[in-house]
Amino acid sequence: MKIKTVIGLGSAGCNIAEKFEQLENYKILLFDDEIEGDNCFSLPTRYSPEEYELAVPENLDILQPENIEDDILFIVGGSGKISCASLKILEQIKTKKINVLYIKPDSDLLSSTGMMLDRLVFNVLQEYTKSNLFYRFIIIKNSILEDILGDLPLVGYYDKINELIFYTLNNINILESTEAILDNSSTPKETSRICTVGVYDIESGNERLFFPLDNTEDKVYHFFINKEKLKTDGKLYKKIKEGMREKVLDNLKISYTIHQSDNAENYCYIIAYTKFKQS
Repeated sequence: MKIKTVIGLGSAGCNIAEKFEQLENYKILLFDDEIEGDNCFSLPTRYSPEEYELAVPENLDILQPENIEDDILFIVGGSGKISCASLKILEQIKTKKINVLYIKPDSDLLSSTGMMLDRLVFNVLQEYTKSNLFYRFIIIKNSILEDILGDLPLVGYYDKINELIFYTLNNINILESTEAILDNSSTPKETSRICTVGVYDIESGNERLFFPLDNTEDKVYHFFINKEKLKTDGKLYKKIKEGMREKVLDNLKISYTIHQSDNAENYCYIIAYTKFKQS
């Protein structure tokens, strides 16, 4: 992804974007109701989606091309009225390479208005992606992250979920921005811009995608392996190749990279792509 600027919209988007502030290599911009601080734009509380769209001025200084790095991660949660301000913000940075991260809510717990807004924003952003206006449209569903993390207490519930999102995307960004010691990856089709991310267990071969992507066409596995294990484990590469062979299916292209890590633990992150709009 090679992300350099992270933009959060609404409470969900801002809470995730703020996780990236702990690292110096990201520029963070936040848009929310009554928000304060550097690189923040406060939107007055509105009571309809249309009012939120109108509340974003044109030609904002913080969104001027000279103030933003080229590679952008724009984060928004579905179902909130403020999500309807997305296009007004994205319009002002359309010359940049934009990755949209959409946090999909649990539809069975939404009000009728929330369901309508989620459906509207989700579909519109996908259509813009399929029209090549966005580089990637990344979908993550909170309920799946809850299953991965296990029982979560109410206090700190979303913080734990947001940390998992942050660590996954930051590590994928690092992996895609650095040279691999072995690169067997292939570039997804130009039309495959809708995607999700996930994790793969090297020992068990189990994987969990953060959204149940329909009609997956490409999967890229990024392995992050301890440098001592790379030097001493003679069975590791064979195990990785066998695991990848087991993932091969008709109409699904599998590829992978292996990177050296100073971490004691080994990780593998997945990006799954499709050209098909998700429902």
